[in-house]
Amino acid sequence: MAENKSIDGIIEKLALVADGLQTLFPEGTMAVAMELKYDDYKNVQKNFRDVDRDFKQFKIDMSGVEFMFLLKDGSLSDVVSNS
Repeated sequence: MAENKSIDGIIEKLALVADGLQTLFPEGTMAVAMELKYDDYKNVQKNFRDVDRDFKQFKIDMSGVEFMFLLKDGSLSDVVSNS
């Protein structure tokens, strides 16, 4: 998992989501994809040191839940339509 730079509540909230998913589906494999507007994407991205700032997407693993962050530009639509 990427290390955090600053904590402004985002990491704690993601941890709560991960915990809730693990509680609901303890035997499941989980991935959560979020397509975010530029400002929200950059706000999340700044919390992680090991993220290439030029990429339009990145992912982290938190407690066995993979969180994927995509910059809103149709990326999520492409991921879902290719499944």
